[in-house]
Amino acid sequence: MSPLSPLSPRNASAPHHDGTPFGRRRFLAGTAASAAGAALVGGVTAGPAQASERGGADRPVVTESGRVTGVPAGLAGVTVYKGIPYAASTAGENRWRAPQPAPSWKGVRKADTWGAACPQPVTGIPAEQVPSLSEDCLNLNIWTGAASSRERRPVLVWIYGGRASAMWASQPVYDGANLAAKGAVVVTFNHRVGAFGNLAHPGLSAESGHGASGNWGVMDTVAVLTWVRRNIAAFGGDPDRVTIAGWSHGASFVNILMISRLARGLYHRALLSSGVQYTKDPALGHVAGGYSTLAAAEANGTAFAAYLGASGVDGLRELSAEEIVAKVYASGAPSAGTSFGNVLDGYVLPTTYTGAMESRSETDVPVYTGNTKDENGASPTLAMTVAQFQAYAASTFGDRAEEFLALYPAATDTEAAARYNAYARDEERVSTFLWGTQFRKTAGNRSPVHTYFWSHVPPGTDTSNPIMPGQDASAAGAYHGADLYYLFGGLDGIDRPWTADDRRIADLTSSYVVNFAATGNPNSPAHSGRSLPAWPALRTGRALTMEIGDGFRPIPAADSEAKSAFLKGYLESQTTAF
Repeated sequence: MSPLSPLSPRNASAPHHDGTPFGRRRFLAGTAASAAGAALVGGVTAGPAQASERGGADRPVVTESGRVTGVPAGLAGVTVYKGIPYAASTAGENRWRAPQPAPSWKGVRKADTWGAACPQPVTGIPAEQVPSLSEDCLNLNIWTGAASSRERRPVLVWIYGGRASAMWASQPVYDGANLAAKGAVVVTFNHRVGAFGNLAHPGLSAESGHGASGNWGVMDTVAVLTWVRRNIAAFGGDPDRVTIAGWSHGASFVNILMISRLARGLYHRALLSSGVQYTKDPALGHVAGGYSTLAAAEANGTAFAAYLGASGVDGLRELSAEEIVAKVYASGAPSAGTSFGNVLDGYVLPTTYTGAMESRSETDVPVYTGNTKDENGASPTLAMTVAQFQAYAASTFGDRAEEFLALYPAATDTEAAARYNAYARDEERVSTFLWGTQFRKTAGNRSPVHTYFWSHVPPGTDTSNPIMPGQDASAAGAYHGADLYYLFGGLDGIDRPWTADDRRIADLTSSYVVNFAATGNPNSPAHSGRSLPAWPALRTGRALTMEIGDGFRPIPAADSEAKSAFLKGYLESQTTAF
């Protein structure tokens, strides 16, 4: 299929930060409608790739589909391989089917150009930032500093985040050169998103062979992990030390893959940036990690077909990708038929998050997870009156509202905004701590959990990454995604007024990431033997997390033990278990 031209439907790009409160995580409301869902591979059955000597960008590397050469990356000694197909085109009969085997090629493929991104709306995104869009989009990129295929470096597979747009692997913020220079092999990839990544429909469920549909984006993810298992050694990577990592929408994939049976044995650590929630946290009703039942998702798919005027699945496959994107994201499009997210399908996602913990089917791997200071409701520009704050307390906490207001007292509007921010930040940390407690105690896992709370505000603005807020970071604060630059550590490729302190923070943070990928412990030296500020693993009897950013130190999960106990009791008292 020819690449899609930039489209102009309703803009659904990165989370905005307008300072509006009225419910924790409000700015993420609707992400469940665009976040993709779980895990499956289908049809990728080729054998292991032949190992080959490496030695630079010009020397071909043998993969199961053919030989590839890369190009020098932004740092000396690092090679990047761009746009390698890991599965076939998803156009035509492959639309809304499990990923099929990648095509083979003869000769040497020059992996010197980013692959196409999957169809999605791009309104409001500068044209120079928009890659080619095509249903032939299942491709990946690899950064490696290995000199030989005999090396066995830890592998980090990164899953991008976003809403229904600005979701592609070639954004500068995801550049893997710095992590590769520190000793990791980094893989980023494109997967199906929105209607293409999440459509469930009775007809699709009937033809699937397992009675379910949806979650195509995570099926793509498992195809990537399978490709990595079979091919990454040729790039100097260790197939027995693979970390799956993602931000926001991508973190929801990681969370689901930790439950799904379809990815077992394909990864060995999990990194979730913005992140995880306690499985009874009401926020799971509307953040990226939420899900719909299969019945609800199929009903949405039936309404989708009716809205597009298609006769069943065959009719939907006859529509062009451009037409689907234009209608789904058009101004005034009905919510019925245009809501796409993770699906509790009983196959890819076999059970609820709570069910996985209680049945002890959550995969036992080391976990690195956290949140940022100014996401999920908190904002340095938040405006809230005392009356609004009190109304929020009454609607959220009911007969415990007075207890809440005594812990977070506000006599003025300025205090109301400050107390709301303090509460939102406390609750986010407590929710993550409770998830870690579930992982260790309820699920009975022995692997360590390291949680963090990101506190640093990136300087200036960034016009090169459409997932980032368009306003100056001093107004956005330590916003949703502010930690991404520092996790990857490649500041030089991004036009912000970085300071020496930013570079120090990026060096420390990216070193934690490489250490974790190598050993499952962010403290353990992996690439230089250097020591880092000590980051204690989660202890279920003590609610602490690690501040990363402006400080590198353990901090309480809430500002006081009384607040921690109140929020813990509130979350544990919820009757809806996701």
